[in-house]
Amino acid sequence: MKWHSSTLFVFTCILQLAFGQTDQKIQAALDSIQIAADYPGVVFTYIDPEGDVYAFASGMADKENDVPMTINHKLHGGSTGKTVVSAVIMQLVSEGKLSLDNKVSKFLGSNDWYSRLANAEDITIRNLLQHTSGIIRYEFKEAFLNDLAIDPSRAWKPEELLTYVLDDEPPFAAGQGFTYADTNYILLGMIIEQITNNSFYEEAEERVLQPLGITNFTPTNTASVPNMAQGYYTEGSEYALGFKAPFLVGGKAQNNMQFEWTGGGYAYKNADYASLLKNIYEGRAFDMSELKDEFYNYVEAAEIRSQYGLGVIKYEFPGLGTFIGHSGFFPGYNTAGFYHLETGQVFTMQINSTNEAQLQRFFGSYLRLVRLIMEE
Repeated sequence: MKWHSSTLFVFTCILQLAFGQTDQKIQAALDSIQIAADYPGVVFTYIDPEGDVYAFASGMADKENDVPMTINHKLHGGSTGKTVVSAVIMQLVSEGKLSLDNKVSKFLGSNDWYSRLANAEDITIRNLLQHTSGIIRYEFKEAFLNDLAIDPSRAWKPEELLTYVLDDEPPFAAGQGFTYADTNYILLGMIIEQITNNSFYEEAEERVLQPLGITNFTPTNTASVPNMAQGYYTEGSEYALGFKAPFLVGGKAQNNMQFEWTGGGYAYKNADYASLLKNIYEGRAFDMSELKDEFYNYVEAAEIRSQYGLGVIKYEFPGLGTFIGHSGFFPGYNTAGFYHLETGQVFTMQINSTNEAQLQRFFGSYLRLVRLIMEE
């Protein structure tokens, strides 16, 4: 199946009666990868420099019910949702409603809990976007995971998530190191809602997704995501985060997805994430001409073996060049999505498993497909 976009990359689906030679090679490689890595299912999208979209799927969306994976299935995107948060923040910067160097205390300092955050008086919007605030993860705290498992249907308020990191000692002064933490983006979500007087999901839809024609992003603030692929992991393992297996029962998540919010917070069709990246990095989500240098102001991120800008990861792959984008993990789902700076190509891939063996193979599988296309 091939999708073609207008110059605004609003995609319409064009069914091809036969794959071209390159399409056949990609599909054959994807099938081979799915079998060799024993992924339950895998989806992959390639956007060429002109904006033509090629979407592929292999394996199973639901092994127990014998449902093949298709390009129309939605998979949880994990932390890739941070790209949407970042785009909203950059729009607000363009509009003069905040500055990257504003202190976070300007917006949230009146809350009783604020002074108990690490580096509370020094952290800036830029620090939150870059994970240089010195605030650590709430989402891997044992106390939080225990509470999450006790009540899977609980609707977490952002302030409740922050309680798990209050009074923690920072690993470094604000702006003097890097430690990846969803907590930073929870704070950004709170700031967005305060400035806009609107919910984050509504603001993101109105500002970013709808104008760019991104129609298959579903907020994970509900247990039911239409046409969602089953997610696989071993209950009790490190990568299950205390979740019960299977992830979906009767099409509904029996584990809480809502808590992630602006740390990720979306499930989507893989091709729509590829489309989002193409739009953002080619300047259609916010005024890149004014903010490019700020957006791509990277810090060293040894923790994730990369460099990190304002909600964007940068990798240099030997022989391939520079790639920017984001990866994402959520129990049962793993994602990589990157834009090639030199050519404008986009490559996104997801699997519906976070079993350790599959995670170890994932990035190698992704790069194999990228090389296949780029070396044509």
